[in-house]
Amino acid sequence: MNILTRVPIIFIIALLLLASCGKRQQAKGVVKDFIEAYAAEEIDITSFSDLDSTHAISDSMLHVLRDKAQRDPLFKKVELQNLTTSNNANRQNPTLLFIRMRYRVVQDTLEQWRTFYFDPDLSGIIAFK
Repeated sequence: MNILTRVPIIFIIALLLLASCGKRQQAKGVVKDFIEAYAAEEIDITSFSDLDSTHAISDSMLHVLRDKAQRDPLFKKVELQNLTTSNNANRQNPTLLFIRMRYRVVQDTLEQWRTFYFDPDLSGIIAFK
């Protein structure tokens, strides 16, 4: 392989990495906005995982997660997005994106985590645990 055939491959890989980082940053921003709007206590975010996808969350599991979210003492009554993406609306188990946030409640040393689930467009949080 000469240098001219390697350049397009390297360029494509670089673009894919940059796109992935952009979506992760967007997901982090959505979570931070959510925390600012709904946290019942002041929390300190320590880190985020990589953004990933899953098919393992069924509609019934989403309902369970959303019900538990309404009783989560860390958050005020939350407004979660509905899963309305046209590509996924009629599928039994749509692909969801998720990111894990590690945090501490201010004045507490225990580090905890929450996992936030998004639709593929990252238009909002549809569930968390």
